[in-house]
Amino acid sequence: MQHKFITTVLGTLKPNLLQSLAQVSREMGASWETSKVIKLDGQFVAMMRVMIDRDKEQALKQALEQQFAALTFVYAEYEQQAIHFSTECKLTLDCNDRSGLTHDMNAILNDLEISVDHQECYRVQVTSLGKTVYSAKLTLRLPENVTMELLLSQLESLSDNVRIDVEK
Repeated sequence: MQHKFITTVLGTLKPNLLQSLAQVSREMGASWETSKVIKLDGQFVAMMRVMIDRDKEQALKQALEQQFAALTFVYAEYEQQAIHFSTECKLTLDCNDRSGLTHDMNAILNDLEISVDHQECYRVQVTSLGKTVYSAKLTLRLPENVTMELLLSQLESLSDNVRIDVEK
């Protein structure tokens, strides 16, 4: 019987590391249904939804941890989404920076039960303005009960001079 679980892997990025992880998974009879990888300053985090025969799952986890001892592995059960998402949107939010801005933005998204598929946040010092500007690039999936107007009104409350560009 096939079983799905989520694997999160983190550590120092080395050449062909992700290909090696995938090869070990394939050799053990597993497939990655989907994956996301983030690389930053020589480090990486990867999340994969893995499907494998239930009786081979433990052997796969042991093989990965033994062959890649320098990496950290975290496992979680895969759960089907109970929320139905109707709209995908991509947007860029720019505003004056302040402490706690990313936390507050994520709190709004969580409160509205919005799924975050991609999020990149930057802070840039603009010397000509004497300010730090905050920019976030987001790919979101909205639940059926959340309109774009509601999302934008909530995000506009985050800081002064909020500008949100929605990709068409």
